[in-house]
Amino acid sequence: MTNDFEREMILHPTQDELARHAFIIQFKTKVNLDLQKDIHAHFEKGIAPELETALGEPLDDLKREHRTAVKQRIYGEHLFQTWETLTWIGQDMMWDAVDETLAHDLPRLDAAAAAVLERSDKKGSLKLNPALDLPPNIAKVEIHRQPGGFCLEREGVDYDLLSGARMTGGGMIYGAGKGRGAKPGYTASHFLISALEKQFGPQKPKRILDIGCGTGLNTATFTHHYPDAEVHGIDVAAGLLRWGHARCESEGNAIHFSQMNTADMDFEDEGFDMVISTIWGHETTPQVLKDSVAEIWRVLKPGGISFHMDVPNQPGYQDLVDQVLNDWQIRHNGEPFWMGWADSDLGALMTEAGYPEDCQFVGYRARTQGVGDWFVHGAQKPA
Repeated sequence: MTNDFEREMILHPTQDELARHAFIIQFKTKVNLDLQKDIHAHFEKGIAPELETALGEPLDDLKREHRTAVKQRIYGEHLFQTWETLTWIGQDMMWDAVDETLAHDLPRLDAAAAAVLERSDKKGSLKLNPALDLPPNIAKVEIHRQPGGFCLEREGVDYDLLSGARMTGGGMIYGAGKGRGAKPGYTASHFLISALEKQFGPQKPKRILDIGCGTGLNTATFTHHYPDAEVHGIDVAAGLLRWGHARCESEGNAIHFSQMNTADMDFEDEGFDMVISTIWGHETTPQVLKDSVAEIWRVLKPGGISFHMDVPNQPGYQDLVDQVLNDWQIRHNGEPFWMGWADSDLGALMTEAGYPEDCQFVGYRARTQGVGDWFVHGAQKPA
């Protein structure tokens, strides 16, 4: 977690808390990377040959019955049981550490936000919709096991920042513990812009829409790269948007935040030159994903680009062991929509929504920071 005390809207942990964060990052890295490698090695050497003999055929990453067979076998292994226990403990430690900081720092953050919002020179805006019918996949689920979830609203608090502050603090530890450490100031949207312009060339969009923007951390990158563009960000979680608005205003980023559902947006037809998202699709249901793909096409201008990056956990890309580990995360660690996302056919969804097939792209791009790949999908709308 950052120790940049010059920034207003960022958590300010004590030195002892920073040391605790560093320990948790190392703990989670050992579990997520080293221990998972040990599980893979044990599986390939001892379990896979036995299973293939019992099944009478080679294991196939695309066969669900093989995924089930691997799950039934691997769940009884002490190595797996150690991994699941330590994964659970690591997530608990992460949220406990974030809340330890917020216990003393939230009043300062509340005061900083209030001061920012009183400024007369605000660059962006915030539009909340208390009547919005919140989708249960976000409103009733503690994604990543974040206490209270993304839509937490404390009674009697007018401008509740807690969910946004928690998400920000947890995200810094979570990403680093997954081996996604990057140079300071680098966000996932830096990769998205690089991949987008590598595919389509330099862009000069007039209006950009970031769907599922959360706290706006990634959205802000677009204001820097495209300074002449009007940038919008939408999410269903009011607390994340409040935090994002206060933070972006404090840092001079002009973003117009609105509370709305990506599956039913309030924007006019063909109003955006670019519709993007960073790590959004795997946090939603297949039905919401389907409806959102159609809505993206509706609000995209002719000649505009839809470009989305997310976790690469599709069968065929991930082997059976990783699919089983993901299945445990789905059931026990606050990632209930991973497999619905992984099994979704984005090309078919785009075709059904009216995207011409020769305009679509679906595939993987190597990360420029951290390890592994991102899964990307989207299209350029015919002019």
